[in-house]
Amino acid sequence: MVDGRSKKWSAGLIGADRDAAALAERARSGTSLVLAGPRGSGRSYLLRTIAEELGRQDALCVELRTSGALADVAFGAMDASGNVHLAALRDDSATAVVPGVVVVDDVDSLDAASMRTLARGIAAHRLTAVIGLRTARARSIDHPDDSDVVRRTVLDLWLDGLADRVDLSELSNDDALKMISLFPDADLLDSSTRAGIAWRADGSRTLLRQLIIEAVHAARAGRDPLAALQTAARDSRLAIALSEHVADFPQEDLICLAGVRRLPHLESAVATRLFDAESVRALVAGGLLHADASVDRRLTANDLVAQESQRRLGTATVDAILEAAGKRMLTEADEWWSPAVAVFLSERWHRLGIDASGETEYSPELRARVALDAAREANDRGDTAHAAAHAARGLRAMDDPQLRLEARLAAAAEAGISSEPAQTPEAQTRRRIARSRAARAVRGPDDERANAAMIADARIDVLLRDAVRAASDMDWARAAHVTEEALTESAASPAARLRALIAASSAQTFRGDWRRAQEHHRSIERILDAPRRPEGISVRERLMALLIMLAGHQIAGADGTAVRERLEREVGTSVREGRSTDLSIAGAASAIAFACVGHPDESQREFASAMARDPWAVTPMDAAMIELGVADELATAGRTEQARTILSRLRTGPVPLLTRTRLYVETTILTAEGRADEARRAARAVADLSFGRSAAALRIRDLFRLVTLGEARDVEVDELVQLAATTDLPLAVAAVRRAAARNGENGRVPVDDLRLHDLWSAPDTPSSPTPVTALRDATRDVPGGTIDDLTAREYEIALLAGQGLTNREIAKRLFLSIRTVESHVYQARMKIGAPSRRDLGRRVADASRVGAVSGVDG
Repeated sequence: MVDGRSKKWSAGLIGADRDAAALAERARSGTSLVLAGPRGSGRSYLLRTIAEELGRQDALCVELRTSGALADVAFGAMDASGNVHLAALRDDSATAVVPGVVVVDDVDSLDAASMRTLARGIAAHRLTAVIGLRTARARSIDHPDDSDVVRRTVLDLWLDGLADRVDLSELSNDDALKMISLFPDADLLDSSTRAGIAWRADGSRTLLRQLIIEAVHAARAGRDPLAALQTAARDSRLAIALSEHVADFPQEDLICLAGVRRLPHLESAVATRLFDAESVRALVAGGLLHADASVDRRLTANDLVAQESQRRLGTATVDAILEAAGKRMLTEADEWWSPAVAVFLSERWHRLGIDASGETEYSPELRARVALDAAREANDRGDTAHAAAHAARGLRAMDDPQLRLEARLAAAAEAGISSEPAQTPEAQTRRRIARSRAARAVRGPDDERANAAMIADARIDVLLRDAVRAASDMDWARAAHVTEEALTESAASPAARLRALIAASSAQTFRGDWRRAQEHHRSIERILDAPRRPEGISVRERLMALLIMLAGHQIAGADGTAVRERLEREVGTSVREGRSTDLSIAGAASAIAFACVGHPDESQREFASAMARDPWAVTPMDAAMIELGVADELATAGRTEQARTILSRLRTGPVPLLTRTRLYVETTILTAEGRADEARRAARAVADLSFGRSAAALRIRDLFRLVTLGEARDVEVDELVQLAATTDLPLAVAAVRRAAARNGENGRVPVDDLRLHDLWSAPDTPSSPTPVTALRDATRDVPGGTIDDLTAREYEIALLAGQGLTNREIAKRLFLSIRTVESHVYQARMKIGAPSRRDLGRRVADASRVGAVSGVDG
């Protein structure tokens, strides 16, 4: 039986087939094993761990070290071990049993005489062994020779049933992520970097290990670890591991990988024209090439493996292959065209110049078309200098309105006329409209549907800007109205509609209509899950949709575990399709998710990494709200100094939403520091800012904190109960239940008491009560629930309230403070579920009359 120490020893081996303790136990019980796996599978590491495990149990005979120098020497490995028991096996007539287990790695370097002796001992049950056997990966050109005497002997042991074979699986994505977390300083790596490492490892544990080391080194130096993984320094350990990993790739695969790396987002149909079609399909199936979900199935290559592929082929060879691809496209331009190839050609012509590039061999129309694709691509990613250069070269070939437009767009951005990043939705819409007008000048009126879509997109952008202004002022009723109006633009493009759905879901959540927000979430999910991704919906749009959905669950007080799991899957896809800066949105979304599961350190790490990659990834207001959420979670965890550091760095300005949220976090910090009076004053200031605003999700939080800190007035308790009755937010249910459980003491409040709803744990199940049902239960069947649960003082005050006396009048009659009376009224209402002060008095008076009648009758 495997003891606890053994399990702990092999805990670092990730994978269902890597339980070293269990494998050692099988060997110790007399079962010989053949562990088969390709290079990079971790076979040698597993064998060493098994040997260590056996050694700890005094069950290891010898770890047989194989060597190429001894491979041709009869009994070389056995003699080199110096083990007397193995030496005895050389005598065919001996019957002695070898005690313990023999562990042999890489039998390809074992001499034939030693292998025959080991096999004879295993067959005679005089020996138990664990043997490592190298296999080949799919499409590998270096297949081990199974007819070799040593390998044939090992395979015969398995085929004859004398040894069990364990085929080690390739590294899965989940196992890769688990392995990353085991490395020292892995906490420096954000979620996007971890996903990027897992993809680039290509199923190899050896490569994964070097990638982690490289990423951690970059993170320690303050560099973006994800960007650092896009290249491998010559002669580094990572470069050596890459070279060994790619050594067995067939030539067709090397050409395809290197070609797609130089032609990013190449269409699959074009790739099968230019490269070996079987290779393209195999690389996509194996994961080294990723095809996105667009209609064109655009390809991206594992950049590290593709870089090594190019090094093996030579840059000149790859250049010649791609130059031939460009010539073929220009020759067959009437049949097919690829913007990716056009961009490569334009960049090549730009680099070589008009005399050396050979571009003058082609017609002006083709040269202008090539330049236009390159200028558009450069403008869309914000590279205005290259956009202007491509446009200028195209205009030298032929005057074209569309090229003139790209030149103007580049010049405007260069001059600072447009200060916003090129990737913002508004900038994209303006470019689409301008390009459509330029196209009409040449080709006549566009398709009416496309023209209507651009007009609708422009209207949506205007409405969404209005919604942002309303949200900043915490006027979520107006924001909801405006965003719902944006959704009525039926002619809008899928990307614009997605933006409108995102904004509408957020507005409805803050406003308090969770049902409507969830309807929008389902519409968003249908777009994200479409078998063929609609045109215009990029990595950024998909990640932003998930960010807003995560934030919506956080604001509503709902469990967002399902959305978080969706984000993890999306990040895995996005690291293949997008640029490093696109993943800044994934980092911001992960910051929300980690905060909601109570991991403030990870939340802070994710947000810091995201902003370091691209400070413009999210709007300044969204960035501030996310960072304030991180600070609030840090304060709740008692990390007040870190929380205050964030507050001191943030500049929230006069925006009401940010001012209120900053004070909200300040309340948490003061409570965590034990400064109760200051926390109450801050909570009061927060409530004053949300008063009268149509922000139910925020107002419920603010009122709950007043109750928790003993600062709530009667009218505010009434408002809290009323909000709970008129909204379907899950946090409304929690607010009433938690408030009802308060004991009315005004002493020091633990900071955990300010957390209104539970941390995320598991997705909602169909058996869970609906928000409406839970709300009714909370307002009707509050714990206690009967008049008998009232204290004598609460009963007395409730009777006086039923007679119409104000709190001040009750306080004067009973010689109490007004605040004490308010507290007793509140506690009494919560205990019996009275929605108002008047209803409390009525219920207690009715119960009093019933009791009096019962006493007379008795």
